[in-house]
Amino acid sequence: MKKFLSSRLSIALIILSIFIMGQLLGALAIKHYFIISKIDEFHPQLTSIAEELSEGNTITNNNPFYIMAYNVHGEKIKILNKNELLQNSVDETKVNKFLINYLPRVVSKKTTLAEIKEIHGFSSKALVIGLPIVKNNKVTGGIFLLKPARSYVAALDGFYLVFFTTLAIGTIIILIFLRLFIKERNQLEQMRKDYIANISHELKSPLASIKALTETLADHVVTEQSRINQYYSIILRESAHLEKLIHDLLELSRLQSEVVAFKKKIVNTNQLIKHVSEPFSILAEDMDLQFNITDQAKSLPITYTNEDRIIQVLTILLDNAFKFTPENGRIEIDAECTNKKVKILVSDNGPGISKEFLPYIFERFKQADSSHNTVGSGLGLSIAHEIMLRLGEEIQIRKSRFNSGTTFTISIKRI
Repeated sequence: MKKFLSSRLSIALIILSIFIMGQLLGALAIKHYFIISKIDEFHPQLTSIAEELSEGNTITNNNPFYIMAYNVHGEKIKILNKNELLQNSVDETKVNKFLINYLPRVVSKKTTLAEIKEIHGFSSKALVIGLPIVKNNKVTGGIFLLKPARSYVAALDGFYLVFFTTLAIGTIIILIFLRLFIKERNQLEQMRKDYIANISHELKSPLASIKALTETLADHVVTEQSRINQYYSIILRESAHLEKLIHDLLELSRLQSEVVAFKKKIVNTNQLIKHVSEPFSILAEDMDLQFNITDQAKSLPITYTNEDRIIQVLTILLDNAFKFTPENGRIEIDAECTNKKVKILVSDNGPGISKEFLPYIFERFKQADSSHNTVGSGLGLSIAHEIMLRLGEEIQIRKSRFNSGTTFTISIKRI
């Protein structure tokens, strides 16, 4: 059933079936209410004529409808129809044949019957109202009113015109949305496949290294203590990388699957910047990088946020900046203030991000280095984006030029 509903053809068939059902129900509703209204309109006159016929009176009909009557044996009761226009449009022989066949239904049910019929001998589709002739509580015959159903045909034609116009427009709109839905579904399916492939790749690399080195050590292929210690160091490093990857996966899944409400409080933003920057200042010396914190970033107003999470986001941004900035490169923390917001800028003069890649920068496992040669899982910016989303704040790329560096900004509410 699920497979059937996911098929494009089945969805189109369901939509088509709904429209056909709507057409049928609409036509039936118009017919029903038209007949009800005409019964209400003509029933009093028809009842009056039936009463006169039951008394044996001769009837002259000058109304804009045709009257014919029969006794229970199917013998015609004389009625003089004076409407010349109707007389010229009626072939009484053919109409008689139809009404005599219709007569038993009126006589046996002893009630008013009304239908819209195509009658041979009548110029157009006709409204037929049948009423039993009753005398002394005994049915003695039946009387029939025939009237061209032009207003019904006009109403039905109008309904079909509106219906098919709406159907055409609706079908076009539905097809557009269906195409977008299918395109989005295919994109999601491709993202799912890419996600699984990326997880497999990211988990496979450190596991392969750990396995290879462990097997080498277990087989005692390496005997030099210095080499053994080097292998142990690599195993520890790869294990730490694997642990971080799993932690990042769990963190991102938790952020995206739960409604996480981070507790906010008043934060000393200057202390926050100092706390984040201190370990990176030491790292910059070891990596021969220039790490600068501007005066604006050192003199920020009090803000209202979750301190730990902002530290986490800034750490992700700085970690990426240090990871991608070449030797002797420059990394900077700057800031801007408005009446309502504090914006912290993290910039570098690294390789930058290509224009084609920018729209996908906050997606899982997306790295500007698509060759996967760069250390990292590609989850950091996704986590940062989710955190800022939960805080009700923004993280954006202020500018990025390929081979010319990147600037990220985050916003924080100020007091």
